[in-house]
Amino acid sequence: MTLSPPSPAAAPSPAPRRVLLVHGAWHTGHAWDGVAAGLRARGVTVAVAELHRGSLAADVAAAEAALDRLDGDGPAVACGHSYGGAVITGLPPHRIDHLVYLAAMMPDRGETALGLLADAPPTALATSMVGDPAGTTTIDPETAGSLFHARLGPAERARHTARLVPQAMAAGRQPTTAAAWRQRPSTYVVCTEDRVVHPHLQHRFAARATHVLTWLSDHGAFASHEAETVDLLHRLATDSRPDR
Repeated sequence: MTLSPPSPAAAPSPAPRRVLLVHGAWHTGHAWDGVAAGLRARGVTVAVAELHRGSLAADVAAAEAALDRLDGDGPAVACGHSYGGAVITGLPPHRIDHLVYLAAMMPDRGETALGLLADAPPTALATSMVGDPAGTTTIDPETAGSLFHARLGPAERARHTARLVPQAMAAGRQPTTAAAWRQRPSTYVVCTEDRVVHPHLQHRFAARATHVLTWLSDHGAFASHEAETVDLLHRLATDSRPDR
């Protein structure tokens, strides 16, 4: 009797890359609760950075410390929302597999977040800030829901805006000293209904990115497009192609 040779064992699937989530101004890591839960349910290891450290450099350091807390080896997918885009831009490129900018600032070296906003068409952000723009501001609770989450229902708006915190503005005036997107692949998600970062400015940033997506989304795409955000990050975390 002739025995057939055993079938070769299937190659094991590569372990998912880790994902780092970085929130924007006036927000905390809780903004990512739904996205983080969705990724973890799919087996992706997630770290959420907590910013508000007083300077852009300190916020970048906080994001890198969050990377340190991730289990496993190798680079991570880093996703920044709004001001969080300036933070992920400053991360060491060798630690990043792919950068995702979700309605986010995507500065080049020497640019500042507030300077970029000032050079763009105005949005409702300026009239919604309460306090001293040179010091610390909050967002008017009467306008916060429509500013960040126009596409959510009243209950969901209230849940998200209740977690907003005061924002020290110094980090927004400090120039970027490194631009990881010049060395690593990136995806920019343009949110066409954004009332914070004008879509015209987002298109300027998108011209710097490797890939571009366009969503009919308000500024808080992590909430209004939670499923799409999870799908995007999961795909990037599990895609084995080297040219992503």
